[in-house]
Amino acid sequence: MSKPRVVVTRTADQAPVFCQKLAAAGFTPIAFPAIQLEPLPTALLEAALQKIHTFDWLVFTSGNAVDFFFKQSTINNQQSTINNFPKIAATGSATAQKLNVLGITVNFIPDKFVGEELVAGLGNLTNQNVLLPRAKRGRPEIVKLLREAGAEVTEVALYDTITAVPTPTALAQLAQGFKAITFTSPSSVRNFLKIIDSRPDRFQKPVRSLLQTTVITCIGPITATAARDLGLTVTLMPTQYTIDSMVQELKTHFPTVGQDAVLTGQNSVLPYEKRNPGD
Repeated sequence: MSKPRVVVTRTADQAPVFCQKLAAAGFTPIAFPAIQLEPLPTALLEAALQKIHTFDWLVFTSGNAVDFFFKQSTINNQQSTINNFPKIAATGSATAQKLNVLGITVNFIPDKFVGEELVAGLGNLTNQNVLLPRAKRGRPEIVKLLREAGAEVTEVALYDTITAVPTPTALAQLAQGFKAITFTSPSSVRNFLKIIDSRPDRFQKPVRSLLQTTVITCIGPITATAARDLGLTVTLMPTQYTIDSMVQELKTHFPTVGQDAVLTGQNSVLPYEKRNPGD
């Protein structure tokens, strides 16, 4: 029995872990990174770190924000100043785990891993200062809600999300077909479709046709909304907004998959050139 081919649209640095989990579950993962992350100048971060003791909350809404925050603050030899920060909030378990690995205690994680739930859980933030390090094109709703709760918000753009450039091998692998595709952020949806629609008709039309019947799996409601707004029909969305839960949803949807799955590390196709050291 052939293993269902599942497309992974995460960055080139993040795709391998997801691919390994899919391979272990009995799928054939196809890494097709739709986005890449580019670090931004650190002047705003340096300024925020100089006065980090004045903030009441440091809010991380993604694992990428954690990565870039500590990578860049380490460069400035100021990572230890975080110990003076009283409270840290993380949108989800994966983000919190990254912080825990660094020895950072997370004070608040919402039950549902979306920014709106995080802000609601923080409650009244009147006269409290919030530092929000994140992507340049982060969702404006989070800042709006924090300010509506009374907070003074300092945004620090750490990185930008741009469209990845596929190799001919990557495009060929995608054109061979797939049974499911996974999206873990609105930007991965937008940029995947941007890549597809920028190709000649002989490629674009067959892939677009596949998207009409394939199992589209989104990590959570924000990503699912972005997919629907772009004309896609979302098939699966886990109740727990994590990669592991996405894999479990796919296993449930394809019940015969994984009966003899063995993780070999050779099932995933990684046809992209890594053009950016940061992710």
